[in-house]
Amino acid sequence: MKAAWKGWTRTARLAALAAGVFGFAASITAFAAVDRCEECRTNVLEPCQLYTPDARPSCFMQYRACLTAYGCQLEP
Repeated sequence: MKAAWKGWTRTARLAALAAGVFGFAASITAFAAVDRCEECRTNVLEPCQLYTPDARPSCFMQYRACLTAYGCQLEP
């Protein structure tokens, strides 16, 4: 593995390492966002509809607020 890094300057190696770490962090964040968006449905929308079936507009408003807070894509 050392042979592959031999021609690189220290700055280039650090830049490559930083790019790799940033890419990894971005992928982890994307997966976390998907889970949070799913949590909005399972923890906000479904219980609201289950326990207050006549509060349909209110449930959807709470659900949209949750999606917005987590930066999720709003469903039409």
